[in-house]
Amino acid sequence: MSPPLSPRALERIRTTPAPRYVPPPGPYYDPELFPEAHFSALLTTEHLRTQHLRYRFTLLKSGLPTVEDLLPEYINDHFSPRVRITRENCVAGPGIGACLAQLIWALVGQGEGVLMTAPFYDDYVRDIVHPAGAVPVLAHVPPTEDSLSPSVIPLLEKEIQLSQVPIRVLLVPNPHNPIPQVVPEETIKAYALLAEKHNLHLIVDEVFALSTFGDSSFPPAHNELFKSILSYDLDALAVDPSRVHVLAGPTKDFGASGFKLGLLISPSNPTLLTLLRPLFSATPISSASDALFTRVLQDKPFVASFLADNRAALRGAYELVARWCRAHDLTFTPANAGVYVLVDFAPFIDRLYPSDSALEERLEAVVKRLIAHRVFVKPTTSGADPIPTRFRVVYTQPRETMLLALRRIEETFGVDAVPM
Repeated sequence: MSPPLSPRALERIRTTPAPRYVPPPGPYYDPELFPEAHFSALLTTEHLRTQHLRYRFTLLKSGLPTVEDLLPEYINDHFSPRVRITRENCVAGPGIGACLAQLIWALVGQGEGVLMTAPFYDDYVRDIVHPAGAVPVLAHVPPTEDSLSPSVIPLLEKEIQLSQVPIRVLLVPNPHNPIPQVVPEETIKAYALLAEKHNLHLIVDEVFALSTFGDSSFPPAHNELFKSILSYDLDALAVDPSRVHVLAGPTKDFGASGFKLGLLISPSNPTLLTLLRPLFSATPISSASDALFTRVLQDKPFVASFLADNRAALRGAYELVARWCRAHDLTFTPANAGVYVLVDFAPFIDRLYPSDSALEERLEAVVKRLIAHRVFVKPTTSGADPIPTRFRVVYTQPRETMLLALRRIEETFGVDAVPM
């Protein structure tokens, strides 16, 4: 008989819900390799050296430049930090999720809370719960409220006061996820002041920082450019900078999330970084990823040119989906950042399924029907969206692939194709 799991592991299994919407099996769509598959890039390099194939400490002592040297420069070049970022005041890890999970472990005790507004990015649950055993706590924002405005602060404060578990951290993504917009500076400052008032840590996830673009449909006050909290004068705000932490990295901006690079930046908390730095020795950045992105980040003119091109491409891809939504009279979230948009499929769902049936059953039927038509998009109910018929649609596919996906969605719901 196999030995039993630890009591901690058994409790984790008991309390962790199974995912409601599981990606379909098999390969994702590729116009050449898998033209009939579902919808989901490959870089090569001539500069993999023997040091990249050995244990990581060999690479770090080789004298070759590494991403741990270059990621701080990426932040300095593009985030305008008030305190220059160096290897000493940040920690590099294998992805933003890994950095967040270790940061939560360091800041939040088992059973203590991490507070966010809802709707929220549902994968945060994974990083909050594992390995810290912390608890996600949600401040639910009504659909009539702007969840990126300072009006959410009273809702957050109410949760701090009434929560059944002690709150230790405020977490906010900027640009937001799943709402594809830059969070206004006044809102981020309000978060910082709220954290200071209640002696909380503030974590700002800035992974989509440079995947931003303008949208003329926004009122001017809501179409502002991204500004990192690293550039704020926290002393002038009377906010303790040792309790402000930033997550950032280039992989989203380069469409290369699979390379798993992330940076935890905490310029005023050396004790925290001393604690966390050794934790990544068992799960370091892949040396192959290191070699690839080192080559990219060393070429600063290329980085600047690529980021500008990427912003233009993001805007064009978003406008394609926005036109499709308008043609079908579907409500969607205007976007000025990120790679996704929330689309309310309520009119399409009502067309197929009677509205008097249970909503969960209708949503599950819709997801199954989409998969049968070789498209996989999920409703945002897993992120506590107050509009349960919204789906998070990622639009950063090649144009022809995206058009094919939209046609398959039209076929799913039995609606006429609109000219694009």
